[in-house]
Amino acid sequence: MLIGVVGAPNKGKSTFFSAATLVDAAIANYPFTTINPNRGVTYVRTPCPHVAFGLPKCDPKNSRCVDGMRLVPINIIDVAGLVPGAHEGKGLGNKFLDNLREADALIQVVDGTGKTDLQGNPCDSCDPIAETGFLNDEVAYWLADIMLRGEGKPHGGMAHGTGSPGSAAVSSGVHEMAKRLSGLKIDETMLLHAAGECGLDIAAGVPNEEGALSLARAVLKVRMPIVVAFNKMDATGARENFEKVNGNEEAEEDTVGKIFPCSAAIELALRKAADHHLIDYVPGGKKFGVIGSPDEKQKEALVKMAAFVFANGGSGVQEIIDYVVYKKLKGIVVFPVEDEHKFTNHKGEVLPDAFLVPQGTTVHQLAGMVHTDLANKFIGAVDVKRKMRVGADHALANGDVIKIVAGR
Repeated sequence: MLIGVVGAPNKGKSTFFSAATLVDAAIANYPFTTINPNRGVTYVRTPCPHVAFGLPKCDPKNSRCVDGMRLVPINIIDVAGLVPGAHEGKGLGNKFLDNLREADALIQVVDGTGKTDLQGNPCDSCDPIAETGFLNDEVAYWLADIMLRGEGKPHGGMAHGTGSPGSAAVSSGVHEMAKRLSGLKIDETMLLHAAGECGLDIAAGVPNEEGALSLARAVLKVRMPIVVAFNKMDATGARENFEKVNGNEEAEEDTVGKIFPCSAAIELALRKAADHHLIDYVPGGKKFGVIGSPDEKQKEALVKMAAFVFANGGSGVQEIIDYVVYKKLKGIVVFPVEDEHKFTNHKGEVLPDAFLVPQGTTVHQLAGMVHTDLANKFIGAVDVKRKMRVGADHALANGDVIKIVAGR
């Protein structure tokens, strides 16, 4: 899984990325600070099973455990800023869109204060509602253009009521379109399903530009869902703008993605303070405790940040990442062990591994992720929490602890 952090220039994308990863991405108050994509690792939260099992500790190897919360890694990328007309090559559009093709979901960072325009330049009172919708448009136009390449002359208009996509014959037209989109991880099944959603007959390919755009929007909801980070919520005017956007019919989730209020700057400051042992803070927490010896200026800043995270229900950054992984990408976290009684591996390490996998992953598939030999010699498995044997096709659930039984 890969999350893309995107948006217009100068909205706080690199700050959001740095807060999520504690990587020092270039951060500055001017457009196109990010030219080449920044890559890093962020985390999704899940309760660590060692707490529920009453164990004094765990021994995480591929993740972190902070105050009973397991932080499981996921890849994240911060790409160059996007401006209106990017699909036509404006700004850094072509570079942006080429980097974008890797992502499985997008977090669009928006300036909640309305103090920067869609090019990233300062302005007095820009409209965040307009900003929340343009990313979806740009990506849809880009995808529609790829769909139309090689189609030749449009062959007609939209055809509605075409029945379920499963009943449609997979023609050479659909096959060729899927080949053009294979680099975007879009296949024939996805295209046919999206066509059924928007009432298009694509047996011979997309009918026209309007049809391609409609199909692109339907595909993107599944292939590359967008969640909006309404950023700079600690700044003047942002709260008022958020209330307007949140209640505006033009900003429905089906059009622009779910909208979360956040302050990337506060999350970054809190994580750095925790890293320097000034505070006890779990990413996404609604409060924190002072454990170090901050100076007077730091104390004043910590008081303001504490008030914000309490009122906002957290900084918003971790909440967005969790939502993307669990709700949009349908991820779950599972814990393989070798000893179902001590919850350990062969070295005696307690709950060492946490695997982030898609919903629907089976026990046998998990075995292959742990080690190829486990899948080849698979006999069965034990659901440790429920103390029951399960078979190869048993679908895993979030938080499962699984012992895999293999032959020699």
